[in-house]
Amino acid sequence: MRAFLFTTLAICATIPVTVQAQATRNTLPAAQPVVVSPSMVQHDYFPVLFSTEAPAPGSGSYREFLMERKKELYDHYQPTGQRIATGDAAAPEVLTGFQGNPYNFSVPNDNDVAISNDGMIVSVINSTINIYTETGEELYAVSLSAFSDTLDILESDFDPRVKYDPIHDRFVLVFLNGFDPLTSYIIVAFSQTNDPAGLWNLYALPGNPKDNDRWTDYPMIALTEGELFLTGNLIIPGEPWQTGFSETLIWQMSLDEGYSGADLNAIFWDDVFYGGAPIRNIHPVQGGSTPYGPDIYMLSNRNFSESNDSIFIVHVSGTLDDPGTTVTVELGLTDLPYGVPPVARQYNNHEFDTNDGRILGSFMENGQIQFVSNTLDPATGFCGIYHGIITDLDGDYSIHGYIIGDDTMDLGYPNVSYTGRYDNDNQSIITFDHTAPEVFAGMSGIFYNDGNYSELVNIHTGDSYVNILSGYYERWGDYTGSQRKYNEPGVIWVSGNFGREVDLGPFTNRENATWVASLRTNDSLPLALESDREPVFTNVYPNPVQTWFQLDLELTQNAVLGFSVLDVNGKLVDELLYGEGKTGNNTFRFSTASLPAGIYFLQITANGSLWRTERIVKQ
Repeated sequence: MRAFLFTTLAICATIPVTVQAQATRNTLPAAQPVVVSPSMVQHDYFPVLFSTEAPAPGSGSYREFLMERKKELYDHYQPTGQRIATGDAAAPEVLTGFQGNPYNFSVPNDNDVAISNDGMIVSVINSTINIYTETGEELYAVSLSAFSDTLDILESDFDPRVKYDPIHDRFVLVFLNGFDPLTSYIIVAFSQTNDPAGLWNLYALPGNPKDNDRWTDYPMIALTEGELFLTGNLIIPGEPWQTGFSETLIWQMSLDEGYSGADLNAIFWDDVFYGGAPIRNIHPVQGGSTPYGPDIYMLSNRNFSESNDSIFIVHVSGTLDDPGTTVTVELGLTDLPYGVPPVARQYNNHEFDTNDGRILGSFMENGQIQFVSNTLDPATGFCGIYHGIITDLDGDYSIHGYIIGDDTMDLGYPNVSYTGRYDNDNQSIITFDHTAPEVFAGMSGIFYNDGNYSELVNIHTGDSYVNILSGYYERWGDYTGSQRKYNEPGVIWVSGNFGREVDLGPFTNRENATWVASLRTNDSLPLALESDREPVFTNVYPNPVQTWFQLDLELTQNAVLGFSVLDVNGKLVDELLYGEGKTGNNTFRFSTASLPAGIYFLQITANGSLWRTERIVKQ
């Protein structure tokens, strides 16, 4: 199956930096923790309640508006746009995959996933948490409601998000509770260790923090070096979508407080406006190779527009305990417009809801931001993927856009993770759900490498179309999960949807199931060094060592070097660095202060192949 990429020949758009009115800081009483573990859950009924009715005409709901809007826009759409074939980059390799969280009759799935450096996987959907090994062995399964039961909050739990923190070697989990101002809470959970099956510290933040008759919907999260940032939309109860959105809040809280189980002193920022109007669905930008900070960037767009080039760049300048921290909003313009996506096609005239064009995934690396969202594919009129790249973050923002599409399938709900192995390696894997009248729902991926794209790769395709709701209109899922395996550069783990047929005796269930998989880039795997051009040591010192160890080496050609510390039994202690060595003299240096006294081995790889192991004595 051949995939295509669409772009324009326009020069990257730039505008003068215009700083808008700053947002307002708000403080609340510190939240107190409750400790819980999946193993502590004795009775779990996995309760779930959802409507099987599709949006009714004339209901005034958000989804009814979008259905009518898309019908107006795309019923008679004539494909336009220049088609550019992909394939200039090497396709990513699908390493492994397994069926994730069992379908629990909740709609939509809302997939997210996180994996630790030790290979512990936390996969979440509406409304369950499952913990797996990399081979797909299930260690624990618990419902969101049972996990948060000790908080004495009994409303429906939904919209889970999960992140792994490679700096602190911990997990962070966020989900929502309740659909009205009196019952709305934001549940924030921090793992006490790197074992997600162990103890977690749970906190309940108010979903109506301004006490102004609102409730919180659709959270998004990102981690910096020391803080958790969380955004959520405030919704006016009982109102149609046109007036139901109130504003998006930005929450900011300390990771150290959460991991240690201290009282959580969270703050939130409101009045995040541009031109006097609130911007919505603010998406925090995660670090690529590792979390960055103390500041953070966030993105938003005009997600309901038929065609638009506006990208809002939100910047939080510092930490929550810095009185000089500000939140500002600036406007950037893309060179290629995005637009609200059409519905996605399934077998037998069934359709998938594709929601709107909000930004769904992003990361920052090498001074640029990559982001993805749903959009219209102008070459086919199908649902496609918008891939944007923002550069010049310290000056006038330049934003270049691409549209990823396929000539037979609808593509939706993308996410993106950084896959580079060394400095200035601007690459990523973009993954997304796929569907078509002749292709059952599943997942695909594509590799981006500094302006070039690979062909689409099938990650997994189901054996059925999805038919859960009444009528022909189905929910596809509001987001998918993607995370870099931080200690395996070039490898990512993802979670998305596929159609699955289950025989339940008197009837057949055609469900939207979960697939968890890992992918690896092939393009970034360098060739082995020629034997006569290997590195040559010129100095290794001091050894024995107390605080710092250093080695000097000479390279006869550029090479990607990897450095890892093993204990006396050959067990990995830590992976220190992947970096590009340059032709000529190079020096590698690292602190041994955190290593107990003993014998260690520094293992060195050159372009992915083991080259040398150096014995180190720590005094």
